[in-house]
Amino acid sequence: MTKVGLMFTFLMGTCIVCYAASSALGAYDVAWTFGNSDFTAYVLNHVEPSGSDLGIIGTQNPTLTLHLGRRYQVTAPSSHPFEVIAKGSDAAQDTVLLSTGQPAGSFEADPQVNWLDNGFGTVTFTLTLDLYNAMIAGGKVPGYRCRPHAFSMRGSFSVKGLPLADPIPEPVQKGSIKIELETVASGLAAPLLLLPIPGRTDRLLVMDQSGKVYVIQNEQLQPVPFLDVTSRLVSPLGILGTHDQKDYDERGLLGLAFHPGFADPQSPGYRKVYTYTSEPVSGPADFTTSPLPPAVSFDHQSVIAEWSVSAANPGIVDPATRREIMRIDQPQFNHNAGMLAFGPDGYLYIALGDGGAANDVGNGHGSGGNGQNINTVHGGILRIDALDPALTAGSPNPVSANGRYRIAASNPFVGTDGLDEIFAFGFRNPYRFSFDPLTDRLLVADVGQDFIEEIDVVQRGGNYGWNLKEGTFQFDPVTGNVTDDLFGLPAGLLDPVAEYDHDEGSSIIGGYVYRGSAIPELAGKYVFGDFSTGFVAPDGRLFYADLTTGQIHEFVIGHNNRRLGLFVKGFGQDAAGEVYVLASPNLGPYGSQGVVLKIVDLCLVRLAGDLDNDCQVNFADLAVLASNWLGCALRQPGNCP
Repeated sequence: MTKVGLMFTFLMGTCIVCYAASSALGAYDVAWTFGNSDFTAYVLNHVEPSGSDLGIIGTQNPTLTLHLGRRYQVTAPSSHPFEVIAKGSDAAQDTVLLSTGQPAGSFEADPQVNWLDNGFGTVTFTLTLDLYNAMIAGGKVPGYRCRPHAFSMRGSFSVKGLPLADPIPEPVQKGSIKIELETVASGLAAPLLLLPIPGRTDRLLVMDQSGKVYVIQNEQLQPVPFLDVTSRLVSPLGILGTHDQKDYDERGLLGLAFHPGFADPQSPGYRKVYTYTSEPVSGPADFTTSPLPPAVSFDHQSVIAEWSVSAANPGIVDPATRREIMRIDQPQFNHNAGMLAFGPDGYLYIALGDGGAANDVGNGHGSGGNGQNINTVHGGILRIDALDPALTAGSPNPVSANGRYRIAASNPFVGTDGLDEIFAFGFRNPYRFSFDPLTDRLLVADVGQDFIEEIDVVQRGGNYGWNLKEGTFQFDPVTGNVTDDLFGLPAGLLDPVAEYDHDEGSSIIGGYVYRGSAIPELAGKYVFGDFSTGFVAPDGRLFYADLTTGQIHEFVIGHNNRRLGLFVKGFGQDAAGEVYVLASPNLGPYGSQGVVLKIVDLCLVRLAGDLDNDCQVNFADLAVLASNWLGCALRQPGNCP
């Protein structure tokens, strides 16, 4: 709102304002107008926008709510000049920080506070973290006062939106589900994904970040790779320069998917496989970011490609069949996402991170970041028909701009503003996602920055908040902090169904809903993990979540409740619904100590009467029985059949 003029009339000590925003003082989020009562108290005459949380009209010396980072305008009678203070027990103990007229307060020269005084009783300022800290220095509280009537005309500020050091103080507890980990394969560098070969129950594929895909048969890693894209990757992998087990990278072979018609000779997708690779910059990309500075180049390009299994040897991919589908510029090495999977609708879903750097800010991120930009693929889940359009003549789906695939006609931005390929957006680094085969839900684990890791149930056109939110918390892209104050956020941002903070780990590694039969009590739970509690020592964790309640628990591993002692790299699921953990003691994609571990029941045999699932029937089970009996007698839910 703008104001074309400002006029005051004084009547019986009350200031009546022809109210609107002053162009001389700029924009504001909230404006208050004060009158006075017998020169002993400020009286709130007007607030914009209206809202009881911003102040009740007619109250004397009201407590006013400020939100960190927001801008405020205050108008007071000229005979009662307004001051912002660190409020002491009385006026003699106050510290003046901002003051109408003279003398000046100590924060009036701060460019971030941007204190403006029009000289006629109206001032504006921005509440910064430094200003807030000055308000509470020495045990004082945020407040305001009238300069000449400081002992009577004084009130307090209630401040919201402060950074949270521990957003979720409640720890993730060990659950009741006890598991063991059975080694299925070893000798890998950094295994990221495991999946069954369609039409085969005796073979699994494991994808190694360093560039090879191997067949696992009879719990043995077969020596000849199913696919080798090592020569196509950015080289060498590793950003720290050591290029050994201590190096780290988020690039490489990141995604692998079979076409739903892979095993069907009548399908145009027969024998077709798709990969997501990090490759050197090679010519113009199909999708890019905002322009980089003249002296800055893109770090690499993410490439989605189609391959066919050899007709002569179905155990390997024929490298001559490679067909490039799309190429995407990446401004930084990290936040590439990389997951590929075909949904129950037959379309290929592709996960892309925000492009790297911190806060979704920097070269290639534009003025507002990539996560909220529907005109970039970065920070989005894409949905396409990956086949050559020549094989799908008559399809209602439009052909892509590069002519190499079709776009799902039902994608949310087809025919309107936004890239047609986008299915959902607002992600930071949705490194792994999966579809629940029973419910068809798309479950995305989005890696957070410094505070929150989240699990999202993704819907068409959904906006999952980054970089305005991290989990259920508001995110500040300037400071990187989070707050539980959601003031000012746009409507429609979707919350995760489960989340945890960095007391529990550093990076969520998405998994699968358990649909196996070996561990009955795990049925329907989402199995996932965290990379590690830190980046120095391998200390990954394994979790399961009830996505209806959002409750997360940690698995008990082994009879001795041991720690995993590995970096969690990924997960896999076989055709029977059993889940596998992919891990390594090495930080990056080097070495040969990476392993595939199958999550199995702790007990080789389930015994009748083993109520605490420790593979024994003993007095501990009697205690569980007694506890359940007492709970049933007290009518507690969950204890009675």
